[in-house]
Amino acid sequence: MNYKIEFKKVQINSYYGEVINNVYIIFENNRCKLKEELQSLQQKDRDDIIDLVSKMATIKNFRSPKLKRTLKGYSYGEIKPYGHRVFFFRKCGNNYILFGYKKKKEVTSETYKRMEKSKEYYEKQFKKYNR
Repeated sequence: MNYKIEFKKVQINSYYGEVINNVYIIFENNRCKLKEELQSLQQKDRDDIIDLVSKMATIKNFRSPKLKRTLKGYSYGEIKPYGHRVFFFRKCGNNYILFGYKKKKEVTSETYKRMEKSKEYYEKQFKKYNR
């Protein structure tokens, strides 16, 4: 994974209130796979994911049945509306980093293991970025 990694802050609509948790998405070599995947979804699904992310950013200790902060056996969480999974981790205080996406039917135990390795790599990169 020798890529140029950038963390870009997600702009949260002021409709949701004051941002208390920053949300970042990962760009590798000026390309964001997560953003590309989300753009291919139906508008309703995109809106649902944006709503959940916005609430994570603006509501202290936000809870939802569509949000798992930690997956058993792994050190990251997932946003899981309907047939979608958006993977994220929390690092350095009030920062969420969105780092992966899969359709529910594509998720296997191997997917979770690969995502754990990706998360560890991105976490190290975020520490360098956040100095």
